[in-house]
Amino acid sequence: MSDKKVSSKRPYGENINKTMIQFAATAVFLAVFYALEKSIPLDTSQLTSPIDRLTYTIRWLFLSSTTIMFAMFGVLNVRGNTDAIDPLNGGSENLVELPNRILRNTTEQFIIHASAVLTLSTFMDENSMRNIPLLVILFILGRLFYALGYSSAASKRSFGFSMTFMPTLGTYGYCTYCVISSLLY
Repeated sequence: MSDKKVSSKRPYGENINKTMIQFAATAVFLAVFYALEKSIPLDTSQLTSPIDRLTYTIRWLFLSSTTIMFAMFGVLNVRGNTDAIDPLNGGSENLVELPNRILRNTTEQFIIHASAVLTLSTFMDENSMRNIPLLVILFILGRLFYALGYSSAASKRSFGFSMTFMPTLGTYGYCTYCVISSLLY
């Protein structure tokens, strides 16, 4: 008998396949979500000034920021119910590794999401502002699926991550185009 440990890690190809399936599922979900967007009763016609649009966006971003609070509660829950309550004592920090990673990623994603959505609101007219709540709802759902997926298995976090990141990346692309266009023309 051999004393060598058998690795429980999945091969790279298997992980990539699962990740690609989750990315494809995200793309389908986003397409359906945006197709249903017209049926959501949001009246943004009163947002005629840039100040009104920024105020509206900041209020919606407050809801996005609640994901950071819930991620913090995840860390606090583990700390309060385990030996990890005293981080200086050591020896139990491994217990909060996963909740800390979820919190860190959520904070990072929120910073780029908020930056993108605030910038986007400066390029939109009042009729297009209905996209702001949709981006916020997608962000919140994405963070929820990310936390649930990551908590069950690290390979299952891709769906939630891409649900958060793909709309933000698209927003960054559009805003970059708008900024460059406004500088050139």
